[in-house]
Amino acid sequence: MNNIRRIPMQEKSLIVDFMNENWGSLHPLINNEQLFNYYYANGEMTNFYALEDEDGVEAVCGYIKCSEQENSDIWVSVWCAKKGKNGLGLSLMGAMKELTGANIMSCNNIRENTMPFYSFLGYHPDKMNHYYRLADKENYKIAIVNEKIIPISHKKENVWIEEMNGIKQIRKIFSFPKEIKPHKDFWYVNKRYFEYPHYEYKVFAIHNEDKIPALVVFRVNESDEGYVLRLVDFIGKPSDICLLNGFIDELMDKYSCEYCDMYCWGVKGEDAGFVLRVADENIIPNYLNSLLQKNIDYFFFTTDADNFMMFRADGDQDRKNLG
Repeated sequence: MNNIRRIPMQEKSLIVDFMNENWGSLHPLINNEQLFNYYYANGEMTNFYALEDEDGVEAVCGYIKCSEQENSDIWVSVWCAKKGKNGLGLSLMGAMKELTGANIMSCNNIRENTMPFYSFLGYHPDKMNHYYRLADKENYKIAIVNEKIIPISHKKENVWIEEMNGIKQIRKIFSFPKEIKPHKDFWYVNKRYFEYPHYEYKVFAIHNEDKIPALVVFRVNESDEGYVLRLVDFIGKPSDICLLNGFIDELMDKYSCEYCDMYCWGVKGEDAGFVLRVADENIIPNYLNSLLQKNIDYFFFTTDADNFMMFRADGDQDRKNLG
């Protein structure tokens, strides 16, 4: 008989041993103690469930919470089954939403060839959009620009952005839109962007007259060839991304960046002056250390696509490769 249970921290070695035996390589988030604890430690418990039978563990699934609340929406982070036990792996995946009490379950960066599995489970798999905006330069060292497209983008009247110095400042001025999925909160923003151990993020509040409808998060990506600005999260109504018009150019100039890019789903980047990468007329590299001048596509799934938004930093993405 199959049994599914949540794994306590004192049995962390069960997860590590299973993954090292069945993943095919040493997974950096599992074998790096700092990152394991950052993503998966939750008091005396881990954010991992295991499916076991009389032969032992047959599949595991680890998740990341989107908020502090007990029944938080979740991102699936690690999903692994023994060879020949894919059916049990699917059973565990199919049970995760109910096990955790999440309203929305999603996963950032799935393999394209696994999309039929998620369709079989009744989920919505899709490809993330890759948007970019070029800085106006004569030469580009990181991007390969065959067609220089820079849409006109002007700041809107009575709109400005303000960099936040910590979560206390954000708590005083911002309210999270309730209709946006997944639901994030102050605990999440603090943990993900102010307490992340390996990157420095820049969190801005967007002011629109006397209201603050959204937060936007950037990261400056440095490489030997120069700098790139990454828009890694936007927390607000999708229509409010238009408020970023004009500010992307200002930030690229401030940080000497070649371009700003944004992997996302659920917003129209064109409304903020971005260009949708639809072919290889221009190469907008994702990997900068070391530089790989190749366009990269990312895929995801969600259990509910209505009002759903996803960005580069969601789940366990936008992290250093520490493998």
